Amino acid sequence: MTEDDQLPFDGPSDDQQSQATLDAAKTPDGAEAMSSASDGDDSVDDSSDPTARALEDPVAEPRDEPLTVEEREVAAEPSAPGAGLVETNESSPAGAAPVSEPVAPAPTLYLLTNRMNLNAILSSRLVAPRESFQKYYTDLLQQTPGWVPLLREAPTSVQIEAVTTERGAGAPVIVEFPRDVAGKLRLDAPVVFVPAVALSRAVAIHLPSERDLREHRARGYSNVHAHDELLRVTPELFASETVDTQALIPPKAAPAVDWRRIDRIRGAVNAAVRAASSGEQLALVAALVGAPKLPAAMTVPPWLAWSEVDDHNARVIRPQPDRAVPDHTVFRAAYEVLGERDVTEAWSPNAVLDAVEARVRKADLADDATDAMIRNLGRVRSIVNVEVDFEPFRPSARALVSAKALLLVLLRQELDQLLAWSDEETGADDATRVVAAVLAGRLRGLSRESTELRSLELDDLTASWAVHVARGRPALLGKAHFVANSRGTSLQIDGTEVATQSALLPDLLSKYQKDRRC
Repeated sequence: MTEDDQLPFDGPSDDQQSQATLDAAKTPDGAEAMSSASDGDDSVDDSSDPTARALEDPVAEPRDEPLTVEEREVAAEPSAPGAGLVETNESSPAGAAPVSEPVAPAPTLYLLTNRMNLNAILSSRLVAPRESFQKYYTDLLQQTPGWVPLLREAPTSVQIEAVTTERGAGAPVIVEFPRDVAGKLRLDAPVVFVPAVALSRAVAIHLPSERDLREHRARGYSNVHAHDELLRVTPELFASETVDTQALIPPKAAPAVDWRRIDRIRGAVNAAVRAASSGEQLALVAALVGAPKLPAAMTVPPWLAWSEVDDHNARVIRPQPDRAVPDHTVFRAAYEVLGERDVTEAWSPNAVLDAVEARVRKADLADDATDAMIRNLGRVRSIVNVEVDFEPFRPSARALVSAKALLLVLLRQELDQLLAWSDEETGADDATRVVAAVLAGRLRGLSRESTELRSLELDDLTASWAVHVARGRPALLGKAHFVANSRGTSLQIDGTEVATQSALLPDLLSKYQKDRRC
């Protein structure tokens, strides 16, 4: 990723939920409350869970995966954050990163890259193979297609030269990880190859000098989370006199992963969470990420599910939508088409509509469903081409949620602009708003999105999911849990709270029927 691709910087439990957190959901910033919460069984009620516990650290990767089948495996001891680092005394310049002193080799692994590739890693919160980079500067990944090489020792001069030869790559950078990110590994292997690793596992980011640190800090990007706590100036790591004796030879059969699609799926999830501005909308997002228990009164489109959003494995043939349900067919077509577009290269709403209609027609809908599809997409095209004025949506049994959501995205592709468009002006119901956000996130992806529209907690959860995908494990995002009580609503994934909102509106019909029975 070049500096041109970066976005300029704009400026600086289970059911038991803390009153302060849920009260925050009632404010305009409530959707951004990202505190930790407990992980328990899924339910939607007012009861409390005495086993609730706070989770402040990102979800750690399991350590049960060997490097290769043939290797002699031993359990590795994890290193503590900053292992092998000794900070300088108080005479260090104000604001400078801690400077390390030479010490014995620590039980850590090192990723060697350059400053420009580091920007891409920071924006995605993920270290993945060369194929995952939109803009790439030559480093060691070039020699290991499909794999990420992690060094057991400090890099040699030849390796450092290999990551800094391309013009504009910037200074060499070392990202330090605890050894357990590779699971079980050979103690005598100089290089460990992994399919991917979440940046949340990093314990330090090392630069050769204060000058390089200043250069890194001088360029801030709006799609990069703050990470000063990781930065270190460690010149000795870049001064190894060891001679290269072995080429980087990765294991055979690298995992087949569509990294661009992974980023687009992560973008869709992030956008959906960000779009929720009420308890009802947060419940729809909970359904999307697989929460098993939702309020009985909630009406959720059956196709608004994780199985529809997670299409990372092209080899898996998903069941076709019901021929009598045009909404499902149009959503899948729009989701697929937008995932293949890049607004930074070319953008044509009519071309998108053409591609969506072509895919829907191949679905061989029933006659009534075909008529509904043609009528809805025809209306969308008329508005996009300014042949008909856009007016707020009105409740209609004939209007498709997927078509309305697609129209909103065709009119406002940027997620911040889409979410700033009030429901009063669009007439969008809860499902339309959430689905529109999913489509917008799919179009843009995660790594290029401003951190003002993201949360570190959710980014690290989806990065851990991406690592699981690369390792061929079940591709569930995590254990989703929706909490709703009189104080508010909360969405948790693997015990980490990713969003809170106001309480659900009372189900007046159910309350009326209950009162009549009394």
